[in-house]
Amino acid sequence: MKKDKKIEFDDVIGGNISKELTKKEHDSIREYRRRLYEKRSSEEKINDILTGFRFSLKNYADNENPEDIILLGQFLNSLLKQIKIKKGAFAEYIDISPRNINKYFNGERKFSIEHALMLEKLFKINAEILLEVQLKNELIEAKRSHRGEYDKFNLSDLLAI
Repeated sequence: MKKDKKIEFDDVIGGNISKELTKKEHDSIREYRRRLYEKRSSEEKINDILTGFRFSLKNYADNENPEDIILLGQFLNSLLKQIKIKKGAFAEYIDISPRNINKYFNGERKFSIEHALMLEKLFKINAEILLEVQLKNELIEAKRSHRGEYDKFNLSDLLAI
């Protein structure tokens, strides 16, 4: 009689063993995860949301050539909705006029270094990553709007002068 191979945890995670789940199994897992989530405290839920926020920002900042621009304000607006903070209260808290907060969220105004430092403290995300996202978007927009305009610049040409 052939002995079943013992499956180790490391063999399953990242391994080639896979099993197609039925709809019922998917639904059962989804329900189980929902119940686990509901048992968590609001602080734990917010920490999960903040972890996702940090990961999303870092992932976007590290993406060399994103197809779509995601503004820093869009990231923040999404976060505020998830943790149920009103935009006006947020604006006042970080010393932005509540009437102008949408200009920051839609990219008409840029967040300052001081704002980035405040956001770093609030959301425990490095201010450099916040500013990197903002600067990255400005560079992408400039490259797209001036496509090919900078191709004429060449160090060899400059050295020949």
